[in-house]
Amino acid sequence: MTPMNTRNENGTLKRAWRAVDTVFEAFCILCLVATLLIVLWQVFSRELLSNSPSWSEETARILLVWIGFLGAAIGFREGAHIAVTFLVDKFPATLQSVIDRFVQVLLLGFGLFLVVQGTQFVIDAQTASLAGTGLPRSVLYLMMPVAGAMIILYTVLQAFGISTQRYAEPDDAAELG
Repeated sequence: MTPMNTRNENGTLKRAWRAVDTVFEAFCILCLVATLLIVLWQVFSRELLSNSPSWSEETARILLVWIGFLGAAIGFREGAHIAVTFLVDKFPATLQSVIDRFVQVLLLGFGLFLVVQGTQFVIDAQTASLAGTGLPRSVLYLMMPVAGAMIILYTVLQAFGISTQRYAEPDDAAELG
């Protein structure tokens, strides 16, 4: 394989994951905006119309759960998860590399856990319904396997040296380069 083909394949891979990532991030923003509008409508209708819709509180709660899972995946993408490195930074470079790989394996395991358990929660909760909306209770858990899949995607990309950060500060970008 020539270096040119490798570059084209890497570019195609990067464009593909960026497209998936853009849709994922847009959905997260849509959930945030929907939550804001629903809560505003709920407060407006309760305070001014004296009649709060039964679906609004439950829908906002579902969206908040979704935002939590989606935001966790975006946090993994940006490298914003908690990392205590003061001790690891004192180790030799080879040991730091081994620890980094071990952390990536743990992150893959966590993503896989979210996919497997989230899927099981969705399956188990299909028969029950939510009181306010009448939706299946599984809707509450729907973003758990989605977030797990995105965490796996981001971790695999990072393991192959592809930066997944989209909003790195200039100082952060200099460290990455």
